[in-house]
Amino acid sequence: MKRFLVGFTIVLILFSAIFGFVIAVATKLALFEVFMSLTPTEPLLTSTNILVLGIDNAFGHRSDTIMVLHTDPENKEASLISIPRDTLAVLPDRGLDKINHAYAYGGIDLSRRTVEKLLGLQIPYYISVNLSGIIEIIDELGGVNINVEKRMYYVDYAGGLYVDLKPGQQKLSGKQAMGYLRYRRDGGDFKRIGRQQQFLRSFGDELLKRDNLLRSPKLFLTLLSFLDTNLNSRETLGLALSLRQAYELGQVNMSTLPGADMMVDGIYYWKLDQGKLNNIVKRYFNGGRAISWIK
Repeated sequence: MKRFLVGFTIVLILFSAIFGFVIAVATKLALFEVFMSLTPTEPLLTSTNILVLGIDNAFGHRSDTIMVLHTDPENKEASLISIPRDTLAVLPDRGLDKINHAYAYGGIDLSRRTVEKLLGLQIPYYISVNLSGIIEIIDELGGVNINVEKRMYYVDYAGGLYVDLKPGQQKLSGKQAMGYLRYRRDGGDFKRIGRQQQFLRSFGDELLKRDNLLRSPKLFLTLLSFLDTNLNSRETLGLALSLRQAYELGQVNMSTLPGADMMVDGIYYWKLDQGKLNNIVKRYFNGGRAISWIK
Protein backbone atom coordinates (compact mmCIF):
# COMPACT_ATOMS: atom_id res chain seq x y z
CA MET A 1 0.00 0.00 0.00
CA LYS A 2 2.86 2.38 0.87
CA ARG A 3 4.46 1.74 -2.54
CA PHE A 4 1.18 2.57 -4.25
CA LEU A 5 0.70 5.82 -2.27
CA VAL A 6 4.23 6.99 -2.92
CA GLY A 7 4.00 6.07 -6.60
CA PHE A 8 0.67 7.83 -6.97
CA THR A 9 2.11 11.03 -5.53
CA ILE A 10 5.12 10.75 -7.86
CA VAL A 11 2.76 10.61 -10.83
CA LEU A 12 1.19 13.88 -9.76
CA ILE A 13 4.57 15.53 -9.32
CA LEU A 14 5.92 14.54 -12.72
CA PHE A 15 3.19 16.45 -14.50
CA SER A 16 3.03 19.25 -11.93
CA ALA A 17 6.71 19.98 -12.53
CA ILE A 18 5.78 21.12 -16.02
CA PHE A 19 2.22 22.27 -15.55
CA GLY A 20 1.74 23.55 -12.03
CA PHE A 21 -2.03 23.76 -12.21
CA VAL A 22 -2.20 19.97 -11.81
CA ILE A 23 -0.92 20.32 -8.25
CA ALA A 24 -3.94 22.39 -7.28
CA VAL A 25 -6.00 19.27 -8.00
CA ALA A 26 -3.56 16.87 -6.41
CA THR A 27 -3.33 18.65 -3.08
CA LYS A 28 -7.07 18.38 -2.56
CA LEU A 29 -6.74 14.63 -2.27
CA ALA A 30 -7.10 13.15 1.19
CA LEU A 31 -3.78 11.39 0.74
CA PHE A 32 -1.93 14.64 1.32
CA GLU A 33 -3.86 15.34 4.49
CA VAL A 34 -2.83 11.96 5.87
CA PHE A 35 0.86 12.62 5.22
CA MET A 36 0.66 16.11 6.70
CA SER A 37 -0.85 14.80 9.92
CA LEU A 38 2.11 12.46 10.36
CA THR A 39 4.82 15.13 10.18
CA PRO A 40 3.25 18.57 10.59
CA THR A 41 6.20 20.46 12.08
CA GLU A 42 9.26 19.32 10.11
CA PRO A 43 10.17 20.56 6.60
CA LEU A 44 9.38 17.87 4.04
CA LEU A 45 11.84 19.04 1.38
CA THR A 46 14.41 21.83 1.33
CA SER A 47 15.59 23.78 -1.72
CA THR A 48 16.99 21.24 -4.18
CA ASN A 49 17.42 20.15 -7.82
CA ILE A 50 15.77 17.16 -9.50
CA LEU A 51 16.68 15.52 -12.81
CA VAL A 52 13.59 14.54 -14.83
CA LEU A 53 14.15 11.98 -17.62
CA GLY A 54 11.85 10.47 -20.21
CA ILE A 55 13.39 7.18 -21.37
CA ASP A 56 12.61 5.98 -24.89
CA ASN A 57 13.64 2.31 -25.12
CA ALA A 58 12.38 2.11 -28.68
CA PHE A 59 15.28 4.30 -29.84
CA GLY A 60 18.43 2.84 -28.35
CA HIS A 61 17.60 3.06 -24.66
CA ARG A 62 18.43 6.76 -24.48
CA SER A 63 16.94 9.67 -22.56
CA ASP A 64 14.55 11.30 -25.02
CA THR A 65 13.47 14.03 -22.60
CA ILE A 66 15.90 15.75 -20.22
CA MET A 67 14.85 18.43 -17.73
CA VAL A 68 16.12 19.84 -14.45
CA LEU A 69 13.64 21.05 -11.86
CA HIS A 70 14.70 23.44 -9.09
CA THR A 71 12.34 23.91 -6.18
CA ASP A 72 12.73 26.60 -3.52
CA PRO A 73 10.05 26.10 -0.84
CA GLU A 74 11.30 28.94 1.35
CA ASN A 75 10.81 31.52 -1.39
CA LYS A 76 7.87 29.66 -2.94
CA GLU A 77 9.58 29.48 -6.34
CA ALA A 78 10.25 26.75 -8.90
CA SER A 79 12.20 26.62 -12.16
CA LEU A 80 12.30 24.05 -14.95
CA ILE A 81 15.02 23.90 -17.62
CA SER A 82 14.67 21.68 -20.70
CA ILE A 83 17.92 20.37 -22.20
CA PRO A 84 17.83 19.49 -25.93
CA ARG A 85 18.70 15.80 -26.41
CA ASP A 86 21.40 16.54 -29.02
CA THR A 87 23.29 18.93 -26.74
CA LEU A 88 27.07 18.49 -26.98
CA ALA A 89 28.31 17.73 -23.46
CA VAL A 90 31.20 16.19 -21.57
CA LEU A 91 30.22 12.72 -20.32
CA PRO A 92 32.37 11.93 -17.25
CA ASP A 93 34.92 9.18 -18.06
CA ARG A 94 33.81 9.12 -21.70
CA GLY A 95 34.43 12.57 -23.22
CA LEU A 96 32.39 14.68 -25.63
CA ASP A 97 29.13 13.22 -26.91
CA LYS A 98 25.42 13.94 -27.20
CA ILE A 99 23.95 14.36 -23.74
CA ASN A 100 21.19 11.81 -24.31
CA HIS A 101 23.82 9.10 -24.85
CA ALA A 102 24.75 9.32 -21.16
CA TYR A 103 21.79 7.19 -20.15
CA ALA A 104 22.69 4.46 -22.66
CA TYR A 105 26.25 4.32 -21.35
CA GLY A 106 25.66 4.68 -17.61
CA GLY A 107 21.98 4.96 -16.75
CA ILE A 108 20.65 7.45 -14.23
CA ASP A 109 24.01 7.90 -12.51
CA LEU A 110 25.95 8.97 -15.62
CA SER A 111 23.01 11.11 -16.80
CA ARG A 112 22.93 12.91 -13.47
CA ARG A 113 26.69 13.48 -13.35
CA THR A 114 26.70 14.72 -16.96
CA VAL A 115 23.94 17.25 -16.32
CA GLU A 116 25.63 18.33 -13.08
CA LYS A 117 28.83 19.07 -14.98
CA LEU A 118 26.97 20.82 -17.79
CA LEU A 119 25.08 23.18 -15.48
CA GLY A 120 27.54 23.38 -12.58
CA LEU A 121 24.82 22.26 -10.16
CA GLN A 122 24.40 19.49 -7.62
CA ILE A 123 21.41 17.31 -8.53
CA PRO A 124 20.70 14.78 -5.75
CA TYR A 125 17.29 13.56 -6.95
CA TYR A 126 15.76 12.12 -10.10
CA ILE A 127 12.41 11.09 -11.59
CA SER A 128 12.39 8.93 -14.73
CA VAL A 129 9.54 7.56 -16.80
CA ASN A 130 9.64 4.89 -19.52
CA LEU A 131 7.98 6.64 -22.45
CA SER A 132 7.19 3.37 -24.25
CA GLY A 133 4.88 2.40 -21.41
CA ILE A 134 2.80 5.52 -21.93
CA ILE A 135 1.14 3.83 -24.92
CA GLU A 136 -0.62 1.39 -22.60
CA ILE A 137 -1.69 4.19 -20.25
CA ILE A 138 -3.15 6.31 -23.05
CA ASP A 139 -5.17 3.38 -24.39
CA GLU A 140 -6.41 2.65 -20.86
CA LEU A 141 -7.59 6.27 -20.68
CA GLY A 142 -9.37 5.94 -24.02
CA GLY A 143 -6.99 8.29 -25.84
CA VAL A 144 -5.66 11.79 -25.36
CA ASN A 145 -6.83 15.02 -27.03
CA ILE A 146 -4.12 16.72 -29.08
CA ASN A 147 -4.23 19.61 -31.53
CA VAL A 148 -1.92 18.29 -34.26
CA GLU A 149 -0.37 21.44 -35.71
CA LYS A 150 0.50 20.11 -39.19
CA ARG A 151 0.32 17.12 -41.50
CA MET A 152 2.74 14.51 -40.17
CA TYR A 153 3.80 11.52 -42.23
CA TYR A 154 6.95 9.50 -41.65
CA VAL A 155 7.90 5.83 -41.88
CA ASP A 156 11.05 4.32 -40.34
CA TYR A 157 10.89 0.56 -40.79
CA ALA A 158 14.21 -0.03 -39.02
CA GLY A 159 13.09 1.92 -35.97
CA GLY A 160 9.53 0.59 -36.02
CA LEU A 161 8.12 4.11 -36.38
CA TYR A 162 5.01 4.89 -38.45
CA VAL A 163 3.49 8.35 -38.21
CA ASP A 164 0.42 9.31 -40.25
CA LEU A 165 -1.47 12.22 -38.68
CA LYS A 166 -3.66 14.92 -40.20
CA PRO A 167 -3.79 18.43 -38.70
CA GLY A 168 -6.45 19.53 -36.24
CA GLN A 169 -7.90 18.77 -32.80
CA GLN A 170 -8.38 15.02 -32.33
CA LYS A 171 -8.19 12.14 -29.87
CA LEU A 172 -5.06 10.07 -30.41
CA SER A 173 -4.53 6.44 -29.41
CA GLY A 174 -1.40 5.48 -27.53
CA LYS A 175 0.46 4.48 -30.70
CA GLN A 176 -0.61 7.65 -32.50
CA ALA A 177 0.44 9.82 -29.56
CA MET A 178 3.90 8.22 -29.49
CA GLY A 179 4.20 8.87 -33.22
CA TYR A 180 3.31 12.51 -32.56
CA LEU A 181 6.02 12.74 -29.89
CA ARG A 182 8.66 10.93 -31.93
CA TYR A 183 8.11 12.84 -35.17
CA ARG A 184 11.38 14.55 -36.09
CA ARG A 185 10.95 15.75 -39.68
CA ASP A 186 10.34 19.44 -38.91
CA GLY A 187 13.75 20.45 -37.60
CA GLY A 188 15.49 20.23 -34.24
CA ASP A 189 14.59 19.63 -30.66
CA PHE A 190 12.73 22.84 -29.97
CA LYS A 191 9.60 21.93 -31.94
CA ARG A 192 9.71 18.45 -30.43
CA ILE A 193 9.99 19.92 -26.92
CA GLY A 194 6.93 22.07 -27.69
CA ARG A 195 5.00 18.95 -28.70
CA GLN A 196 6.11 17.21 -25.50
CA GLN A 197 4.73 20.09 -23.46
CA GLN A 198 1.41 20.09 -25.31
CA PHE A 199 1.14 16.32 -24.89
CA LEU A 200 1.93 16.38 -21.17
CA ARG A 201 -0.64 19.12 -20.59
CA SER A 202 -3.34 17.11 -22.36
CA PHE A 203 -2.21 13.82 -20.81
CA GLY A 204 -2.22 15.32 -17.33
CA ASP A 205 -5.71 16.74 -17.87
CA GLU A 206 -7.01 13.34 -18.98
CA LEU A 207 -5.23 11.38 -16.26
CA LEU A 208 -6.56 13.54 -13.45
CA LYS A 209 -10.19 13.68 -14.51
CA ARG A 210 -12.37 12.57 -11.62
CA ASP A 211 -13.76 9.58 -13.55
CA ASN A 212 -10.27 8.33 -14.38
CA LEU A 213 -8.99 8.84 -10.84
CA LEU A 214 -11.77 6.69 -9.40
CA ARG A 215 -12.64 4.13 -12.04
CA SER A 216 -9.46 2.13 -12.50
CA PRO A 217 -6.79 1.25 -9.89
CA LYS A 218 -5.15 -0.70 -12.72
CA LEU A 219 -4.46 2.61 -14.44
CA PHE A 220 -2.20 3.86 -11.66
CA LEU A 221 -0.61 0.50 -10.97
CA THR A 222 0.34 0.33 -14.65
CA LEU A 223 1.74 3.86 -14.60
CA LEU A 224 3.69 3.11 -11.43
CA SER A 225 5.47 0.24 -13.19
CA PHE A 226 6.94 2.71 -15.68
CA LEU A 227 8.23 5.22 -13.07
CA ASP A 228 11.42 5.34 -11.03
CA THR A 229 12.63 7.89 -8.45
CA ASN A 230 14.88 8.20 -5.40
CA LEU A 231 12.49 10.62 -3.66
CA ASN A 232 10.93 9.10 -0.55
CA SER A 233 7.32 9.69 0.49
CA ARG A 234 8.09 12.77 2.64
CA GLU A 235 10.20 14.37 -0.07
CA THR A 236 7.61 13.59 -2.71
CA LEU A 237 4.91 15.33 -0.71
CA GLY A 238 7.18 18.26 0.06
CA LEU A 239 7.90 18.73 -3.65
CA ALA A 240 4.21 18.64 -4.54
CA LEU A 241 3.29 21.23 -1.91
CA SER A 242 6.20 23.47 -2.86
CA LEU A 243 5.28 23.40 -6.55
CA ARG A 244 1.65 24.16 -5.79
CA GLN A 245 2.61 27.26 -3.82
CA ALA A 246 4.96 28.45 -6.55
CA TYR A 247 2.30 27.98 -9.20
CA GLU A 248 -0.43 29.79 -7.26
CA LEU A 249 1.93 32.76 -6.76
CA GLY A 250 2.94 32.79 -10.42
CA GLN A 251 6.55 31.98 -9.55
CA VAL A 252 7.23 29.02 -11.86
CA ASN A 253 9.97 29.74 -14.41
CA MET A 254 10.48 27.65 -17.56
CA SER A 255 13.35 27.81 -20.04
CA THR A 256 15.21 25.80 -22.69
CA LEU A 257 19.00 25.94 -22.93
CA PRO A 258 19.95 28.27 -25.81
CA GLY A 259 22.56 27.53 -28.43
CA ALA A 260 23.10 26.89 -32.14
CA ASP A 261 23.21 24.05 -34.67
CA MET A 262 26.60 22.43 -35.26
CA MET A 263 27.77 19.64 -37.56
CA VAL A 264 30.86 17.54 -36.77
CA ASP A 265 31.87 14.77 -39.21
CA GLY A 266 28.34 14.71 -40.56
CA ILE A 267 26.75 14.37 -37.10
CA TYR A 268 24.33 16.99 -35.78
CA TYR A 269 24.83 18.57 -32.34
CA TRP A 270 23.27 21.41 -30.37
CA LYS A 271 26.14 23.62 -29.16
CA LEU A 272 25.20 25.59 -26.07
CA ASP A 273 25.80 29.29 -25.69
CA GLN A 274 27.90 29.15 -22.50
CA GLY A 275 27.31 32.77 -21.58
CA LYS A 276 23.53 32.48 -21.85
CA LEU A 277 23.63 29.12 -20.04
CA ASN A 278 25.46 30.69 -17.10
CA ASN A 279 22.92 33.52 -16.97
CA ILE A 280 20.01 31.06 -16.89
CA VAL A 281 21.59 29.06 -14.07
CA LYS A 282 22.28 32.21 -12.05
CA ARG A 283 18.79 33.53 -12.66
CA TYR A 284 16.72 30.43 -12.01
CA PHE A 285 18.76 28.33 -9.58
CA ASN A 286 19.63 29.04 -5.95
CA GLY A 287 18.26 32.55 -5.91
CA GLY A 288 20.80 33.74 -8.47
CA ARG A 289 23.75 31.99 -6.81
CA ALA A 290 25.19 29.22 -8.97
CA ILE A 291 26.97 26.38 -7.20
CA SER A 292 30.66 26.04 -8.07
CA TRP A 293 31.49 23.79 -11.05
CA ILE A 294 31.09 20.08 -10.38
CA LYS A 295 34.37 18.15 -10.84
